[in-house]
Amino acid sequence: MASKVSFYIALGVVAYLLTGCADINNPYPGGGYSGGYSNPHYNPYNDPYRYEREADRARHEQRELERERERLEEERRRLERERNREQYNRPPPPRPPVQDQCPPGFSPSERKCSPEERKRGCKDMRLPNGRGCVRR
Repeated sequence: MASKVSFYIALGVVAYLLTGCADINNPYPGGGYSGGYSNPHYNPYNDPYRYEREADRARHEQRELERERERLEEERRRLERERNREQYNRPPPPRPPVQDQCPPGFSPSERKCSPEERKRGCKDMRLPNGRGCVRR
C-alpha cells in the first residue's frame, strides 16, 4: 500500500512539473518571447509605432482623397470645356423668313387693285401676317 501511495505521489509531482512548464491558456506553445498578439502583456495602445502607423495611414488616405478630388475637378473642367466648345461651335438657329415686308417691287397698301387696274398689270397680295402689298 505504501508503494501505491508513493507511486501516486510521484505521479502527481511529475504531472505538476509537466503542467507547470506548459501554458494551458496558450494554444500555440513555443519557446521564448514572440511579441505580437500571442504575448499576454501585449497592448496595442502601448505600441510605440502605433501612432506612426496611424499617421502613415492617415497621410495615405489624405493623398488618395486629394487625388480623387483632383481627378473629379479635372473631369468637371473637361466637361465645362466641351460644353463651351459646343455652345460656340453650334450654328445659329435659322432665321425665320421675314414676312413683315412686301417683296421687291410691291409696296404696302390696304387698297386692292380694281378690275381696270388688273387689266393694266396691277397685282395685289396679302402677307401671312395680314398686311396687303400692291404692285401698280
